[in-house]
Amino acid sequence: MPLNAIYLDHAATTPVREEVFEAMKPFFGPRFGNPSSTHRWGREARAALDEARERVGRCLGARADEICFTSGGTEGDNLAILGAWRALKAKGRTAVVTTPIEHKATLGAVHQAVLEGAESRMLAMTADGVVDPASFDSLVDDNVSVCTVMWVNNEIGSIQPLPVLAARAKERGALVHTDAVQAFGKVEIDARTQQFDFLTISGHKFGAPKGIGALFIRRGTPLEPLMHGGHQDRGRRPGTENVAAAVGLALAAELALA
Repeated sequence: MPLNAIYLDHAATTPVREEVFEAMKPFFGPRFGNPSSTHRWGREARAALDEARERVGRCLGARADEICFTSGGTEGDNLAILGAWRALKAKGRTAVVTTPIEHKATLGAVHQAVLEGAESRMLAMTADGVVDPASFDSLVDDNVSVCTVMWVNNEIGSIQPLPVLAARAKERGALVHTDAVQAFGKVEIDARTQQFDFLTISGHKFGAPKGIGALFIRRGTPLEPLMHGGHQDRGRRPGTENVAAAVGLALAAELALA
C-alpha cells in the first residue's frame, strides 16, 4: 500500500485500537483460562468475562444479564429474528415486519423465517430512506411476532426514528429488534428509556477486533437459541466464550462513547 494512502472506510471496518489490543493481550498468554473451569485460571477468565459483560451493558443502558456475546452483527441479527420468531409462532404471531433496505443479515434471517412459515411484511420507505409512518401503522398489528428495523443504514446513512417506532410496535404487542451496528457511538442508545427488545452491535465498527459483537436481549423476552449443547450465555449462545475479544469489545465500546 502506498505510504500516502489514507483509509476512509470506517463504516465498513475500523482498525483495532492500540489500547484495545493491549487490553486483550494477557488473555492470549498468562490469563488463557476457560471461563467454565473452576480452577484459578478459569475463575480469572470468568471474572474478566463477567466484567466485560457489565461494561458493555452500561454502554447500552442494560443489565449484564441482558448482554449476549456473539461473533458480530450477522449472528446477532439471526439470533434475535429467528430466535424470537420461533419462540412466538406457536402463539399465532406469524408475521415478521422489516424494511427493504436492511442489511443482508436481517433480510436473510427474515427469508429463513418465511421458509419456516412466517409471513413477511415490507414497510414502505420515504424518498429519504426513512420508514413511512402510515405503512408502519398499517403493517404492524397483533399478528406480528417481530418488527426489525435498522437504526442507521449502512449504505445511505438514513437514521430511523427507532424509539418512536419501537414504542408503536410495543403497543401492538410485537417484539422489536434493531440492527444498531452503524448506530452505536453515533446516536443515543439507552435500553432503560427506549423500548426495543433486541439490539445488535458489532465490535469491528468501533475499534474492537472482527469476530466479536453483542446482542442486547431484554430480560424476560422469549428467545429460542440457534445452537444447543452448552450453558454459556444462559443457554442463549452455547460454546466456550472468547474472553480476549469480549474484553476488547468492552473497552472499545467505552472509548466509542467517551
